[in-house]
Amino acid sequence: MLFVELLVPKGMFDEWERRVLARRLTARSLLSPGDGTTPAVDPGVMDLFDSLSHVVVREEEIWIAGDTLLDGSQDPWYVVNVIVGLWGREMSEHLVSRITAELAEAEGRSEPRVVVNVIGLPEGGYGLRGRVWRSPDFLALIEEAKTGSAAQVPDGMVVDPVCGATVPLGEAVILERDGQTHGFCCTHCRGHFVRESSAAGAS
Repeated sequence: MLFVELLVPKGMFDEWERRVLARRLTARSLLSPGDGTTPAVDPGVMDLFDSLSHVVVREEEIWIAGDTLLDGSQDPWYVVNVIVGLWGREMSEHLVSRITAELAEAEGRSEPRVVVNVIGLPEGGYGLRGRVWRSPDFLALIEEAKTGSAAQVPDGMVVDPVCGATVPLGEAVILERDGQTHGFCCTHCRGHFVRESSAAGAS
């Protein structure tokens, strides 16, 4: 679900260092909270995200920042382009924060010189298995991948019934239905839940 492209000036990192950087930018790493706690994503959904995500590292021959030609003799610079499919707006803040934190940790300093571009795709702008996939298709795939978690839901948190994400109640997209309160990680999951439960009620 993620395509992560890390651009670095040529000669700034050797192959082993580039591999280490790529491992820091996998879906499993970026979708984690980053504080060593368990990811707030259902394990089966995380496996699905991992299977549909790719990380590439590209060395650029010519890189000018301001009026300076960058090479391996200077402090690192990075540009990270992340294509997130249909959830760019919902995921941008988290991804910018996590990518910056991972590169900071790799460098051993608090503020790496990095530009992060989170790129969403329009509905119908993603192809998989030879056809166009839209948000309902992905949400159905995510729902099928859910395995459930044995972990107890912490106070003040809610588990999205569609994707299994654990989100703070205060940040959740809420739906009151049939006397129950449901919390979702985003409007896409809420809409999918409404459509599916309405279809099930009509049959």
